[in-house]
Amino acid sequence: MRAVGPVTSRSVPIRRSLLANLGVMILGLCLAIVGVTVYTSRQIVSNTARRMIDRSLDRSTADLRAFFAPVDRALHVARDWARNGVLDPADDAGLEALFVPILEAHPQISSISLGDAEGRGWMLLRQETTWRTRRVDPPRLGDRQRLREWPREGGEARAWEVDPATAEERYDPRQRDWYRTATASPEAEVAWTAPYTFFTLREPGVTASIRAAGPDGAPLVVAADVLLRDLSDFTQRVAVTPHGYLGVLTEDRRLIGLPDLPAFAGDAERREALLKRPAELGIPIFDDAIAARRARGIVGLPEEGRESVHPFQSGGRRYWADARIVELPPERRFLTVVMVPEQDLVGPLRGLRTGVVVATLAALAAAVVSAFLLARSFGRPLAELARNSARIRRLDLQSRPPVESRIREVSELATAQEGMRTALDAFSRYVPTDVVRELVELGDAARIGGERRTLTVLFTDIQGFTAIAEDKSPEELTRHLAVYFEEMLAIIDETGTVDKLVGDGIMAFWGAPYPDPHHARHAVEASLACLSRLDALNRRWQTEGEPPLFTRFGLATGPALVGNVGSPRRLSYTAVGDVVNLASRLEGLNRTYGTSVLAADPTPELAGEGLLWREIDRVRVSGRSQAVAIHELLGEAGAVDPARQAFAACYARALDLHRRGDWAGAVAELDRVAEPWRDDASVVRLRTAAAALAASPPPDGWEAVTLLDRK
Repeated sequence: MRAVGPVTSRSVPIRRSLLANLGVMILGLCLAIVGVTVYTSRQIVSNTARRMIDRSLDRSTADLRAFFAPVDRALHVARDWARNGVLDPADDAGLEALFVPILEAHPQISSISLGDAEGRGWMLLRQETTWRTRRVDPPRLGDRQRLREWPREGGEARAWEVDPATAEERYDPRQRDWYRTATASPEAEVAWTAPYTFFTLREPGVTASIRAAGPDGAPLVVAADVLLRDLSDFTQRVAVTPHGYLGVLTEDRRLIGLPDLPAFAGDAERREALLKRPAELGIPIFDDAIAARRARGIVGLPEEGRESVHPFQSGGRRYWADARIVELPPERRFLTVVMVPEQDLVGPLRGLRTGVVVATLAALAAAVVSAFLLARSFGRPLAELARNSARIRRLDLQSRPPVESRIREVSELATAQEGMRTALDAFSRYVPTDVVRELVELGDAARIGGERRTLTVLFTDIQGFTAIAEDKSPEELTRHLAVYFEEMLAIIDETGTVDKLVGDGIMAFWGAPYPDPHHARHAVEASLACLSRLDALNRRWQTEGEPPLFTRFGLATGPALVGNVGSPRRLSYTAVGDVVNLASRLEGLNRTYGTSVLAADPTPELAGEGLLWREIDRVRVSGRSQAVAIHELLGEAGAVDPARQAFAACYARALDLHRRGDWAGAVAELDRVAEPWRDDASVVRLRTAAAALAASPPPDGWEAVTLLDRK
């Protein structure tokens, strides 16, 4: 480890260097000028936006009310005609003479309808090139509809009758929303429906209707339809700003007046978009504006009829928006929204901003010249110290060349940093590196506590270690174990966390401190890698005259509390819980069953495909109330020789017979085990148990679970 050079007498205080740099003062002044300019520009933009949008809303709301006003006037005229006897609901020619001029004068009205309490009705519809009327009269015509059509430019008319085939095709004005809305409203008041799809045109629109009565007092309802596409024609013609938008929405945020966007240029696109929410159409600007309102504590429609101008972001651009309520009786309210991009408002300010930027850059140029020399004197060492700090934060604790500087404070900082690196390097060798890294990233001191995680826990133990230790001196044993641990820990550290070394054993787990959805697979793969590496090491050690270190592995998966355990004075990052105890017991059970790697359910299943396992037994270990199935890890599917696979299949059949109570069959099956495995501890144990049960069957309720009292 190289030491940082000592502080020399040539070092000078950093304050003297900073005071000599007049560029800092110039930079501060320039920043103040820019700040004031930006603030003033923002205020100008805000005030301009408020005035422009307020004027636009005043004009747009007035235009929208003017758009609907002819409908109101036409209905009141029709009501007066009916009261004075001018309007005869049964006179088709007279009705045409009265209402055709109204529709010609007011293009926003697409049709006029009449209806009475007997179900009689009449409609005049303006089409692209023709006029059409429809008469329904249940007392005289039944369900038939009498239609008449003639060119709008004049010409011969044709008439015909239609007999609806289904109930949906029959027309009864009393069942229409406009009729019901009018009859539920005061006689002289125009009532508007919610947006809906018209019966005849199959297009969305709204209908205004009014109650009327003839000279004889017979009740009558007169209605006027307004197509939403006509309303959208109006909203798209309104020029707010060069890139501004005007839209009309219902109370539940559905578009009835489309903004002037390229997506709504065609008739088909507009029909498809009407009555849909902006988010459904891929135009999030409305939702972004609403979200900005909610962030300001405004939910729903404004009670006072309007709200204040507010800015919001959408699509990477800044907009200003405001909204106003347009009310139509009875209690029908629409939200008129104006949105203006800020770029339409800041055009006049660009020249001012450019001048300020040029002046600021000129002042900064003078500051840069004076600051350059100072930057060279302390900038480089500080940058190197920053890089070293970043490396230390990543736990890259390798020794590096010392950082030297003539500035005393920088030199002292370098010395302190090297001391910190040395301390962390020593500390990281006593706890898992991932844990240290997590503490460094959190920037907080370790505290008692933990969190519940699902982990896969591993315990290892060297077979016959006591005898090995008796034959070696402590120094020789330490060197031998150092090689063993270095190889094992390097494999485990790739995907897992080494908890602790207990004598010759290792405790490790997967799934903490960082989440690992494949913790069971990684634990099994690490165990196989350790076995493979141990096989090579043991062959080498035997050639060198060193004792081989055969190792047993126990794996268990389940919930555990993982975190800092101990006291405020001394903590240990570890895992505690039943799964930890189970993994320790499984490592010990390898001695009982003559295996190297044992795992309990659900580890084999969670480890996934491509691995071969042999179920050994179901055991109930000391301290656990539930029995658990234990499995021997045979290896990867393509690496296990066929003879061992055949032995595993034979053992599985015998185990199944044993569990089903065919103990004689289990003994016979085990007698067919190939010679290399007849003395296998698991085979001997199962055969002994089956033979005993065959000779003396157990009572009812017996279960094939081995009770293990020893820990």
